[in-house]
Amino acid sequence: MCASKDHIGNQTAAYPSRERDPFFAFIPQLFKFTGRLIAHELNIAKNAIVGSPSFTKHFLTDTFLFYKQNPRTLYDEVISGFTVAIMQVPESIAFSFVAGVPPLSGLHATFWMATITGVFGGKPGMISGAAGALAVVVTDLTVDDGVLSYLSTEERLNVLYFTMVMCGLAQILFAWFRLAMLVRLIPETGMIGFMNGLAIIIFMAQLPAFQYCDAEPLFVECTVDQRQWLSFQNQPGQTTLTLVHVFMCMAIMKLFPKVPKIGKMVPASLVSLLIGTLFEHTLFRMAFGISTRTVNETAPMSGSAPIFDWPTIPTDSTTISIVVQYALTLAAIGGVESVLTLQACNEITDTVPKMSDSNQELFAQGLANLVSGMFRAMGGDAMIGQSTINIMNGARHRVSSTMSGIFMLLFVVALSGFIELLPVATLTGVLFMVVLSTFQWKTFNILRYGRLSDSGVIVLVTLIAVFFNLAVAIAVGIVFSALVNAWDSGSHIDADIIEKPMLVKRTGHVYKDKKGVGHADDAGDEEVIMVKYVHVKGSIFFGSARHFINMFSVANDPQTVVIDFKDALIIDHSAVAAIGGITHRFAKVGKRVLLVNLPHKSHGRLHRTGDHTILKKQIILHKDELISVEQGETTHTSEIADDFGEVSEEKKTESVRATYSGDTGPVDEYHTPRDLQDLQMFNAGAKSVDEEIDHLEEVQGKFEVHELERKKDS
Repeated sequence: MCASKDHIGNQTAAYPSRERDPFFAFIPQLFKFTGRLIAHELNIAKNAIVGSPSFTKHFLTDTFLFYKQNPRTLYDEVISGFTVAIMQVPESIAFSFVAGVPPLSGLHATFWMATITGVFGGKPGMISGAAGALAVVVTDLTVDDGVLSYLSTEERLNVLYFTMVMCGLAQILFAWFRLAMLVRLIPETGMIGFMNGLAIIIFMAQLPAFQYCDAEPLFVECTVDQRQWLSFQNQPGQTTLTLVHVFMCMAIMKLFPKVPKIGKMVPASLVSLLIGTLFEHTLFRMAFGISTRTVNETAPMSGSAPIFDWPTIPTDSTTISIVVQYALTLAAIGGVESVLTLQACNEITDTVPKMSDSNQELFAQGLANLVSGMFRAMGGDAMIGQSTINIMNGARHRVSSTMSGIFMLLFVVALSGFIELLPVATLTGVLFMVVLSTFQWKTFNILRYGRLSDSGVIVLVTLIAVFFNLAVAIAVGIVFSALVNAWDSGSHIDADIIEKPMLVKRTGHVYKDKKGVGHADDAGDEEVIMVKYVHVKGSIFFGSARHFINMFSVANDPQTVVIDFKDALIIDHSAVAAIGGITHRFAKVGKRVLLVNLPHKSHGRLHRTGDHTILKKQIILHKDELISVEQGETTHTSEIADDFGEVSEEKKTESVRATYSGDTGPVDEYHTPRDLQDLQMFNAGAKSVDEEIDHLEEVQGKFEVHELERKKDS
């Protein structure tokens, strides 16, 4: 009656040895794949270039006809662009000081960013310009004690502008490789930490507004050692008036929007600048005889249009490595903020998001930064505050964002004299309000009542952003959150474990004839044995593999163990190794493991990454091929019956048929066009998967595992 172990072992001997491809065999295939990918992208670029004249003609014609039929829409777009441009003037100047560049560099950057992204961007109505997220990183390149301290001020500026050119090229490559999709990996807590770190950095960058320098005629020409802090003891009047400027500006920006009608028509930041300038040059200087530092006394500007000037930099290895490092950092930070701003705008307008829009926005940002660097501008990214205001003003088209850039250039050319009169302390007040709006105040609620891991991500990202780098902070936040999720997921795996007698029956040898028709020999022996039935629930991966292994005991478990994967999924090679290790250890002591109800994907992972020497000693069930399940009386019966349809009430036993095969059985293949998974390096053997599986079906043996019929009590 009982099948011998020797007979079982003979079933696996029929499985022939299979050799995998040599390790480096994938290299020519990878080159072919890369060549096809590049050719495909070049074909897209060629079609775009060839079709651009026709597209441009139709686009301009349709645009002209649309606004001719809707003049009110054109008026609203232009007025909204004008309003946003006025708001960008003080912020662009303020961020110029944060970055350590002349004010004209920040204003020109806003012109290029707004105009180019307005035309080519992925979201009509979205505003870009000189922004704080990049300014706080750029300052490392321009300050006297920064990473380029061995260069002169002019050389440091040239390195900055060349870095922006490289940053633009990097963002264009990001768009080409469709990397905008990676933004979805950023957790919400990571973004909170990012915004908090950005707010703190902007705040710290405003501290030089409370410094003075008498050694040089211009404050920007003073070194760090020459600058001194204002104090009530040495400069009581200047210190007091500087604080008055700051708090007066903040109060105006807070209260002016509440003024009926006019409060919503005129930007509060512009009103605060006008009032601050009026107080500075009338009351403070004329009445009190005390002055605070202005833009002209810090870094004077001349109202001129942008001029092309290719930046020349030293070619030593240190400078080049710094350029590459900061170009990638700026590209990543600008890309993240721009894509998130686009998503925020889509939520406001109830627009269905498209990943192509995000990649198009990345391309536009890269092109704008590239051009900015060529015209000695500091570059920038999307500005969520101005974008929100522009869209809430009713702007839905490209005219508003494009006109904001054009108006900015007009302001620079026509109003440069007025800009030089602005008090630096008033600009500091504007940016202090930016800090208050940027900082995520819900942080304290999360820290108090939220989960410890969420609080940890926020604090960790904030600290790294402040003391090291914004881009690195985001990366660390993603990794930390992924590890926490892996730990949590690993603790959620569970199993229903029961020991019970079952009938194991050999159903015969399965083979295929020349026509591919399947046949089976006569049924073989059968035996009644005690088995350990383990119904696994959850995902098995590196985080849960140890917990899964601990469900089994080689010394205490019976001769046969049945593992049911109906409600489980094998995720990675750690899971494959865990299953193979369990099978190997049980086989050493003459015991066997039956794997039943394996999903398609789990089957494929076992075959592709598992040890074939171990796999050919396993018993695999593939519920979609050659398998049937009958309804029984155990707790597993109803779940299995749901998968295979209704079963008659007359049947009183549960039967789980498993195939004892020389390998893993059918393999799940992914046929994604032009995907890396099509390469043989990601498959198991030298031959195709289908061909190998056909061979496995010819040599595999079959077993049935039945539950013993239970007699009802009379």
